[in-house]
Amino acid sequence: MSDAGPDSHDSNKLVLEYGIIPVIAARGNSVGEIIKTDEGDCFREEYIPREYHRILGKLYDLRTIIERKNSNEVVGYNRSEMPNRGIDWARCFVSVSNITALLTALAACKVGRYDLIRAPSAFRRLSV
Repeated sequence: MSDAGPDSHDSNKLVLEYGIIPVIAARGNSVGEIIKTDEGDCFREEYIPREYHRILGKLYDLRTIIERKNSNEVVGYNRSEMPNRGIDWARCFVSVSNITALLTALAACKVGRYDLIRAPSAFRRLSV
């Protein structure tokens, strides 16, 4: 998991409970041992296995790819708020968003417009 959101021991521990390495940015002046990447991003050392320390910056950069995908959903599909009623609703929200993105890509291929595969607003006026 990679996130620029709230850093706390509780957040890191929860992510670890799910068997995921918490690549959650911390403040440089946080209590405890802090790892600082070449880009200046800081992370809590106690939650990240030693073998990941040297590639931590690259792992954290994956976050921007995920954020760009979510940006498409907000701008193109008007999905700006995920229901906050638990993990099942979160899974449903993500599933519907991914299905919609795949349908956009399939429609673009079907009509031969490969440039529109990642364009969520491309078929806004399409009528069937």
